[in-house]
Formats: sequence, structure tokens, C-alpha cells
Amino acid sequence: MGRSGIKVIADQAGDGAPIERQHVYRLRLKIWLHQVEPVRWEQPWGLVDRAHLEDDGATLITDLRIDRENMFAGLFQGIEGMRIGGRRKLKISPHLAYGDSGIPGRIPPRAVIIVEIEFIEERIMHG
Repeated sequence: MGRSGIKVIADQAGDGAPIERQHVYRLRLKIWLHQVEPVRWEQPWGLVDRAHLEDDGATLITDLRIDRENMFAGLFQGIEGMRIGGRRKLKISPHLAYGDSGIPGRIPPRAVIIVEIEFIEERIMHG
């Protein structure tokens, strides 16, 4: 782990525009426990009208606003410098992920997680 509790395991640069905070992006997200067990979601989250699950619930495709309300700290910090089309795999310490509480039935308390995030496109939100 890096000093901050986030370690970049893999980084595939994108060739699109830089990811900007407060913007909404279409993205693909996978989470693993102990690097091998995929976290499977029963239902998609994010802007749910366009969200769906693939790979038997292990992959979430969703639209998400890049801010601290919608992302846990390790993910918010870990995507710094990414671009559209890019994919990054991060190892995130519990204090920057789901902490002492975890997500009941999904992520145990104090779990180190592996997250892979891929930015597909920017979503232009109207209204």
C-alpha cells in the first residue's frame, strides 16, 4: 500500500478528455475482496435509470457524478489524472473504502478491496 492507503495495481491510459470533478460519466466498475472474490450486487446503483449489472452482478455499468458524495474516498482519490477510455485497478485500504461497517452481506468490515474502474464516456446532463 502506498502511504495514503491507495495502491495502483494497473493503469491503462485513456485517450479521451481528462476526468473532471463534478461531471457525470458512464463507467464500468468491479470490486473484489482479497483479489479473488468478486463483490456481486443485487441491484445497480448510481443514476439508476441507466445503470445495469453484467457478469452475474460482478460488473456495474452506471452513470456516476465524480464527487465525494457518490464515491468513497479511495475511489475519489484513486481516479486522479484519469481520462475517458482509461482503466485503472486500485488496492484500497479499509479506512478509504467501506471502513469499520462494510456493506452488510457484500463487503465485510475492515476489508481491503480491489477496484477496477473504466471511464466509458462523459454524460451531458440536462436540466
